[in-house]
Amino acid sequence: MTMNAAGLLMLPLLVAPAGAQAAQEHDLWNGAQIMDAVQSRQTEFPYVYEEQSIVRVDRNGLRDTRTARRYSRVEPDGNVHVLLVFETPPEIRGTTLIAHRDPGGMVTKQLYLPALGPQLIASDADDRGGGFLGTDFTVESLTGEMMSEYRYVRGGDEEIDNQAYFSVDVFRAGDDPNRTQPLRRHFIRKDNLFITRTDFFDIRGGVAKRQRSYDLRVVDETMWHANLMLMDDYREQHQTLIKVDRRVFSRDYVPADMFGAAWLFEHYPAPPDPAVPATDATVPDDAEGGTP
Repeated sequence: MTMNAAGLLMLPLLVAPAGAQAAQEHDLWNGAQIMDAVQSRQTEFPYVYEEQSIVRVDRNGLRDTRTARRYSRVEPDGNVHVLLVFETPPEIRGTTLIAHRDPGGMVTKQLYLPALGPQLIASDADDRGGGFLGTDFTVESLTGEMMSEYRYVRGGDEEIDNQAYFSVDVFRAGDDPNRTQPLRRHFIRKDNLFITRTDFFDIRGGVAKRQRSYDLRVVDETMWHANLMLMDDYREQHQTLIKVDRRVFSRDYVPADMFGAAWLFEHYPAPPDPAVPATDATVPDDAEGGTP
């Protein structure tokens, strides 16, 4: 059974009319210039804390709801740190993904599974296309796209829901320049330079996954954030919705020491081993009428 976004929710995309002057300035931009403008406008705030609800829907229509906390920190040297820790349901509390991206674009991932004890499990650094922790979103969705790793080609402009859009095709930087099939295609609102939709293509050119952003909110005058992100996986017939219930931009909420093992082991300790019986407390003699 193929699912679509309407099967999970019906959400209006908040839109505003694009200014004619802005449209004229954009007319001569190529793909790289558009993405440069997107990055300069929408660069991740250096310290972000979010409380999220994550809803997954499988091919049978069964829903699984989780809550999580997401912490992200961008250092002045270009290092990016992301920590996503699940709070509910209770059986997965503390399950955590830690992702780091260095200034050169190298991504490392580690998983913490409290049931396995105090250890971090390294994950494949090259597997940025796979969903994390059972969701349909990728680690690159968390850490952002490194523009130096890709080549951008402007496609035809689009009008979607009476809103003007750029379309930009994304290729790997080392691909044959004559290649016509992109990895993905971004759809970017002309008025606020926000990517509200990305289509991910399979090797045959079909849309394998589609990511959409809704409920856009302006932050810091020109920067925008989406409070709802929806990923459709058409191959697996899955959907994942991430809803931001609370967002705080503050250094105090995202200390540097939280992106490592010590912080996790302290705040999300492993559950007691049920195979180890609890130790009975020793009862003092005088508590049971013993010799005073």
